[in-house]
Amino acid sequence: MSPNTTLSDIFSKVNMSELPAMSDHVQELLRLLNRDESSAEEIAGVILKDASLTTKLLQVVNSAFYSRGVPISNISRAITALGLTTLKELALSLALFEDFLKAGVEKEEIAKLLSLCFVSASQAKILCKVKRINVPEEEVFICTLLHHLGKIIILVYLPELYRKAQDLIDKGYSDEFSAKTILNDLTFSEVGMEIARFWNFSEKIVLSMGDTPPQPTNKFDSQLYLLNVAAFCNRLTWIICYGSTLELAELLLHYNPIMDLNRREVFALANKSLDVAEAIPDRIIRFGLTKLKIRAKISQKERASR
Repeated sequence: MSPNTTLSDIFSKVNMSELPAMSDHVQELLRLLNRDESSAEEIAGVILKDASLTTKLLQVVNSAFYSRGVPISNISRAITALGLTTLKELALSLALFEDFLKAGVEKEEIAKLLSLCFVSASQAKILCKVKRINVPEEEVFICTLLHHLGKIIILVYLPELYRKAQDLIDKGYSDEFSAKTILNDLTFSEVGMEIARFWNFSEKIVLSMGDTPPQPTNKFDSQLYLLNVAAFCNRLTWIICYGSTLELAELLLHYNPIMDLNRREVFALANKSLDVAEAIPDRIIRFGLTKLKIRAKISQKERASR
């Protein structure tokens, strides 16, 4: 049985006639994101079609993290202030998050998982800048943000199956084993990859959903660095929230050859990425962060690591 057939079978079990569809404005933003020649005018035009998205972006650009001290009241000025790259990635992430929250019933769990993804994505950008990793900022943000797409999809559209998998994870089983047991031998990553291809995401986004990418052998291998940064940052955020100091030590040992990070740098990285997430005036992210209490968990992990 092919992966596509298996996915169709899974979704048919809950009376869905087809795989989930993205809203039109998310699809349009994604098309523009994948075109290098997209102009500021085109981006603004798509954003302005969605009043809610327009409001959210203006809130972001006027937030404490991004504000230049002069209030911004329109999207064209927001593009100038934030830059096209930042605006595109924020627009896509906020639009996707809104779609997922509307579609799902497990509102708190969805908000927590999406917030974890956003913190990880912000973390990836900071990491690449600090360590001078040769990966485009826009690509690493989006790829890290969507790393857990498969898990998000199952939580949003198939919450009963997600809960069964999560019960196994809570008992100490791995994500891979738990997902395969519940999802007809599919992993969360495989679900994400198939959905991403169904939605015509770029191949870089698809490949970045793998949990154990091969490590690059030289500093010029931008593709493998991208995949490793996405996997590392998502794993780090999860360990801070739910894992142990032993798991953190194992993570650093595995990625040290390419990241060259010590524990002090890791906790600083986590705090900086949380600063970015907390500055976003989005109700989904704010709600998720409140429930996760990540700042307190960072401090707890720091004390335990001394």
